[in-house]
Amino acid sequence: IFAQRAKTKEAELQIRLAQAEYMLPRIRRLWTHLDRQRGGVGLRAGEGEKQIEIDRRILKREIAQLKSELAKVRRQRAQQRKQRQRVPVPVASLVGYTNAGKSSLLNHLTRAEVLVENKLFATLDPTTRRLELPSGQTLLLTDTVGFIRNLPHSLVEAFKATLEEAVQADFLIHVVDVSSTQWREHIEVTADVLREIGAGEHLRLLVFNKIDLIDSHQLRRLRREYQDAVFVSVKTGEGIEELKQELAAILQRDLETVQLTISHERSDLVARIHEQAVVTQIRYEDHHIFIEARVPQKMKKELQPFIGAATYSL
Repeated sequence: IFAQRAKTKEAELQIRLAQAEYMLPRIRRLWTHLDRQRGGVGLRAGEGEKQIEIDRRILKREIAQLKSELAKVRRQRAQQRKQRQRVPVPVASLVGYTNAGKSSLLNHLTRAEVLVENKLFATLDPTTRRLELPSGQTLLLTDTVGFIRNLPHSLVEAFKATLEEAVQADFLIHVVDVSSTQWREHIEVTADVLREIGAGEHLRLLVFNKIDLIDSHQLRRLRREYQDAVFVSVKTGEGIEELKQELAAILQRDLETVQLTISHERSDLVARIHEQAVVTQIRYEDHHIFIEARVPQKMKKELQPFIGAATYSL
């Protein structure tokens, strides 16, 4: 299934690595026919063992090459994240069991055009899009590969380049298909995989999707049981505005009020403050612009030269 969904070079590399690592300890089984044929058609004793060893060496070389190529991919992703961090916009990753509706939710929130199919693992490559929140802040949303029960360790290792997007996010949006009869197990599976990749301690917002497919009594019970969760239907749009408000509230927990004096020449910085912070007061004076704003901790470091005394240039 993973191989059928692979669309990019990165996904194909990850699948080939997982397949090769799966085959390595199973090579012997592929050559049992030589043992059965030995003596009947003139095969020399040990020919099967020799072929097994040749195949094992070939496979090990292929695994080493694939790991090397994926290491380059991981370095490229790290560089992309580094570039994003230069403009300190918060990042949230959509995680959850496969087919929970993560890509559909991303499309609905950001008007993106990510592939959406009612299939297992329709998404193998992370996709990042910008979301403008009601507070005026910007959030980057990243879609990730879906999880499954008993996800083989080799697949977790192979998909580390993709799963790192969840590890590096500021917080996680855990999407659950509430119409599934196994949704509780799916929550546990996702939590297990997040722990395995090092994201188990991340702040996580639980989002129950597909509420249009359950009855009102079940929905009321779930709201009582999961009072901090958000309940949505991507299909009907119900709960989407509430979700946006909750995302804005999460971002505002990290905000700190600062007073800034910025030169008129730095209109680019003023625009970014409007985009990434919550401006509570702005005053244009003769030689500078005075701004009072609630800013994220990431941005505060960049704004340090402008906090307090009048500043005319960076």
